[in-house]
Amino acid sequence: MKKRSTYDIQQAAFAWLDGIEDAEGEVSEDAEAQLGVILGDVEDKATALFYARQRTRSLQAEAKEMAEIAKVQKAKWNRQEMRIMALLQNLLEAKEATGKKPRIEGAWGTAHLRKTQTLQIPDKEAVDLKWHKEKITTSIDTVAIKKALKEGQEVKGCELITVTASSILSKK
Repeated sequence: MKKRSTYDIQQAAFAWLDGIEDAEGEVSEDAEAQLGVILGDVEDKATALFYARQRTRSLQAEAKEMAEIAKVQKAKWNRQEMRIMALLQNLLEAKEATGKKPRIEGAWGTAHLRKTQTLQIPDKEAVDLKWHKEKITTSIDTVAIKKALKEGQEVKGCELITVTASSILSKK
């Protein structure tokens, strides 16, 4: 059986309603059969959708919990890596202090000391304004636009639209 789109179902429902009007309020067997096809086992489908929604929420909660666990584990492993790198740096600096080349090679790769320059600014207030940069950001004030449109004002490039969404009130 071909899966019907929402548009197809809507058009079929309109045709069914037109059929009722044509029959002056009496529902023909054909119109009733057509409505049965349109609506089908709605309660069963709605129940299945409800449980699918509950399962999705459960999986979302589980994924969130797993993400938290992963975040904690990542922080733990990052701390461990920092300790290992500090120990490695101590070993390399000890080699350098004894006049040896600060380099260790193995099947796993090569470790060496690397010197870089970085900027440190202990007193940001002391830095002259010529060394500052200005950041300007803008965003659309959607709340003000919506209010203006509701009050009848015209806002170029904007319009109020009505959105229809389904909702479930769960039994407690």
